[in-house]
Amino acid sequence: MPTLANVAAALRQYRERYEFLDAFADDVDELKSGAIAQAPTAEGDRQKVFIDTNAGRLVMQLFPSQGIARFHLAETTPKYSSDSVFAGAALGSVLGTAVSAASTKKEGLLGGLVVGMLVGGLVGAAAADPIERVLALRFDPMQGDWQVYDGPLLRWAKRTLHPSTSPAA
Repeated sequence: MPTLANVAAALRQYRERYEFLDAFADDVDELKSGAIAQAPTAEGDRQKVFIDTNAGRLVMQLFPSQGIARFHLAETTPKYSSDSVFAGAALGSVLGTAVSAASTKKEGLLGGLVVGMLVGGLVGAAAADPIERVLALRFDPMQGDWQVYDGPLLRWAKRTLHPSTSPAA
């Protein structure tokens, strides 16, 4: 199972083309174990959590009803919320919902396979219907690293791992 440091390392490796890494919340070690329940949130935005790893600082946004965690590298020093007790309790609740929803969302299709989706800027931004650049990855636990994934569940992974950013999500 990948750690947050593995997520940060993948984002650093692909930073020239991809900005985000989306993963099921129950596939990231610290999220599944609840080890980040006290991470500071962004001032004015409790949806964004700052996490320091030995591979760099991450910003995480949870999509709890979809079971997806979206990560990107933090480029600037964040302004933390001053309400850490509320933020920690709220994060623990949202994290629990996301981990539970992830198991349901995967429909038992992945078994032990851990997949992630790198998301980059728009391709054909001037076109009428631009699309985001995406790259599917799978985590190899033996090597402790992400590798490009092009297996039989590729279409399903791309469709399922891309969070809806609408307010109803």
